[in-house]
Amino acid sequence: MNQSLLAALAVPVLTLCSCGESRPPAASKSPESREAPGAVASQPKAPAPAPAAAAAAKAPEAAPAASPANARQGGKRSQGADDNKLASQYDVSKVKLDDGASDGHEHETQSFTPQDGSSLLPAAQAQQNKGRFELADGVQQSWDFGKLRQGESASYDFAFLSKGEDPLVITGVKPSCGCTKAEIVILAEDGSKKTYIKGDPIPVGQKFLLESEISTDGKPAGPFNAQISLYGNDIRGTFNVRLTADIEPVLTIAPSPTIFFGHLTTADRAEETVTVTSTRGEPFFLTIGQETIQEPVKLDYSAKDPDAEGRSNQWTIKVAFGPNAQIGMRTYPISFKSDIPIAHPKYPVKDGPPPTHSFLLNVQAQVSGMVSAEPSFLTFGMVRPGEPLERSLRIQCHDEFKLRADMPSTLEGLQGQELPFKDAFAVVIEPDEDGKAANVKVQLKGMPPDTNGSFGGVLRLKVGHPFMDEVQIRFSGVCRPGLPQATVPQAVQPGGQQKGE
Repeated sequence: MNQSLLAALAVPVLTLCSCGESRPPAASKSPESREAPGAVASQPKAPAPAPAAAAAAKAPEAAPAASPANARQGGKRSQGADDNKLASQYDVSKVKLDDGASDGHEHETQSFTPQDGSSLLPAAQAQQNKGRFELADGVQQSWDFGKLRQGESASYDFAFLSKGEDPLVITGVKPSCGCTKAEIVILAEDGSKKTYIKGDPIPVGQKFLLESEISTDGKPAGPFNAQISLYGNDIRGTFNVRLTADIEPVLTIAPSPTIFFGHLTTADRAEETVTVTSTRGEPFFLTIGQETIQEPVKLDYSAKDPDAEGRSNQWTIKVAFGPNAQIGMRTYPISFKSDIPIAHPKYPVKDGPPPTHSFLLNVQAQVSGMVSAEPSFLTFGMVRPGEPLERSLRIQCHDEFKLRADMPSTLEGLQGQELPFKDAFAVVIEPDEDGKAANVKVQLKGMPPDTNGSFGGVLRLKVGHPFMDEVQIRFSGVCRPGLPQATVPQAVQPGGQQKGE
């Protein structure tokens, strides 16, 4: 065999371990080379490796260590000056390294969780984040104001200490909602307060306050929660405090501030009653907070046992709905105002009377017509000029009124304008024997030859019902002159043969 080929085959093959180090494979003995214990093995000398191959085999040993993970010489880690810092500038001096291995190679398993519980940060940043937020003795992170009346405000001061290795620097104070105010003040030794300027260092051991205030004006009755977040050079990150309260309503509306009449027809009329009571029993005057009440809603309200000025601690509101309501889901919000002033309004009035407590009464009903159409929308799809087509619908009356075959019908545009192709349509009405329902056929006799585009409009049927004069049905379609002719399949006779074969 060629000597140069033997020399190349003799070069050790380098393998890459999972830890990223290049190592030669372990030497293995063939069955012929195994000797009995104590016997002296006479091994033939292997050909000397080529100079280039020998240099390559020694390259891993000569390469300098690039990081703590691969800085190994002779099975031991090199202890350089920068051994605890990676090229990314992260400080890993507190990271515990496990040098154990189970497969015969030297592996290094790194657990990136500092033993002191701190987070890994860039070394430069870790040196800066040595301030610390700490509440004063006995101060909790959450404060409960207890019961507050709607419109009242309340305040509380969280006492803090700067307790880091370096001065604390506060970079931001952020309340969770606009109803909460927050400000940092520094406490001097004489007890005086000084407003903190964002970014100024607070010396270690210095006392300071987070002054907080909440406003309940406009807040619904029930549990209240707000949070204030403090940002600074604390390595733990954001420091949060919480404010809670139970908001008591000033006025109670029973059974509910929403009156839902359910399903009604345009001929129906319904009534409901609600009572408005001051929660703490003080007399008040009640007025409607809007100029007009929209039909078909009618109101009547009165005070129970009023005083000489007409005030009472309880008012009764009667709400009537219908008839002649518009079809669909109807909602009518009605505002009421009392003369009870808001203790601390969120938006105070400089000139004029102070804001007073008010509430909104929502009146709702699902209204259907006395005559309904199914479907309420017709589509003709794609048609060619001159192509006849028919669509049908069914109308039904929900009382004793009878439908007729001679009910007038008109076709117009979607915005009430004249329909250009109204002469291309015909409407045929076929009532049932009892007149309670009728089938309506809308026939398209054929669009003009030069028609190219979409068309649509509204079919108005004058049913003449006392509570519903007409029924409206929308329709649409598209006329294209280039549409292919429809193909009609031939009839198939028994036995699988087509007719005519």
